[in-house]
Amino acid sequence: MAVALAGAGLVALQDTPAAAAGVTTYVDCSAATPGTGTSSSPYNSLAQANAKTYAPGDTLALAAGTTCTGTLAPRGSGTAAAPITVTAYGTGTPPVVDGAGAADAMRLTDQDHWTVRDIKLTNPAGTLARRTGLRVSATDGKAHTGFDLGNLVIDRVAGQTNKNSPTTDDYVQSAGIVTGASGTGSTLNDVHVHDNKISNTGGGGLKIRVGAMATKGNGVLVERNTVTDVGGDAIIASYAESPMIQYNVASGTGNGVYPFSGGNFAGIWVLGDHNPTIQKNVVHSTTRMSVADSQAFDCDWGNTGYCTVQYNYSRDNIGGFFLDCDGCGTSGAAKEIVRYNISENDCRMSSGGSGRSALHLYNNVIYCTDKKLSITLPSTSVVENNIWVGTTDSRLPTGSGISYLWNVYQGVPRPTANGITGDPGFVNPGTGGTTLDSVDGYKLKATSPALNNGSIVTDNGGRDYWGNPVSTTVKPHRGAYNGPGL
Repeated sequence: MAVALAGAGLVALQDTPAAAAGVTTYVDCSAATPGTGTSSSPYNSLAQANAKTYAPGDTLALAAGTTCTGTLAPRGSGTAAAPITVTAYGTGTPPVVDGAGAADAMRLTDQDHWTVRDIKLTNPAGTLARRTGLRVSATDGKAHTGFDLGNLVIDRVAGQTNKNSPTTDDYVQSAGIVTGASGTGSTLNDVHVHDNKISNTGGGGLKIRVGAMATKGNGVLVERNTVTDVGGDAIIASYAESPMIQYNVASGTGNGVYPFSGGNFAGIWVLGDHNPTIQKNVVHSTTRMSVADSQAFDCDWGNTGYCTVQYNYSRDNIGGFFLDCDGCGTSGAAKEIVRYNISENDCRMSSGGSGRSALHLYNNVIYCTDKKLSITLPSTSVVENNIWVGTTDSRLPTGSGISYLWNVYQGVPRPTANGITGDPGFVNPGTGGTTLDSVDGYKLKATSPALNNGSIVTDNGGRDYWGNPVSTTVKPHRGAYNGPGL
């Protein structure tokens, strides 16, 4: 396992990476002559590494501080007990695989049980095309399982940034990491994408597609990734059963060396999933406006069951906080649960198309004092226990299917007779930073009028943004905080 050396950007690794009863093959692309793959006689090219078929428990180790040019496409499959591992050896900066404009810097196709960690992938080019840093694909109509993709650095991938025709599909297939399933019955399962640093990748950061509408993959967990300045969507999980996206940070989405150039993108979103959850993420500083989107979070079309967006923090995203886009394609009519989030200076929520989703928006903080709120909601929406802070020229939407209950309104006019108007009594609002724990200013003072008088919501998740318990029998506070008044 890699150990970071503070301030140096280096990794120190075991000379012989741990393997479960397998063989370690060494690659040092700075070696003058081709070797046999041993530590004393390493391979010196990706061609040599790709020619070998690896067995369960094997390790493919790249020399730290070196660069290999081309596509790494090792063969073989591991098992659940003995995956095949790609990692680094030696001391120095992470080894680099430079795709040099190829379709992928690294590729796994119709394989099982691979761990990829502690290396850097890059794939720059002078023109944009369908490109990735790492692609994992299922194409043969079978279920493929067991992918642990972690502690990778992926920077400068010249993927397609224009989502409009005729390059739509190239855009969809471009990002830092792309997984995909094509062909009837193909799925990817047990996909763990974690602790990666993704930047300057055209098309987006992480596009984790694991099945199709009729046949979904399972076991998707995307967590603790940092996605910065990517030319498209930061993180997508699609066609999955109960995917979890958590503890990620996305900033500058749409920007970077290969900036977004056509159509729409969003920060973190889900499509075609059943019961997806987006929680404990931060999306901030999206400054590039796409045609209609550029929101922090999006429950898009084709989702079924519940689409849950909870305990997230978003700030200064030009497209706003949340997008309901159930009607932007085949409607899945998922019930959208948006709760205990904090939105600072996003100022916008939108609903697209004519989907059949119903929104339950409760116990959020929507804070926007520098411009007019722009809010549209699904035609069936329950909006309760939120704290809205906005300008006096803002207007919240009304309609026969939109119900407002026990909200607090400061500045923004109250849309119905129900609710409190006036100062909600935040500790220090408008002072959020760029991390989940930087928003204590939205806790409530002991003098707040929002304490202990919200409506009781059954099946409320059991906790507030900070982890304080929320009862199903005692009235909660309004807003995202349910701890003691301060």
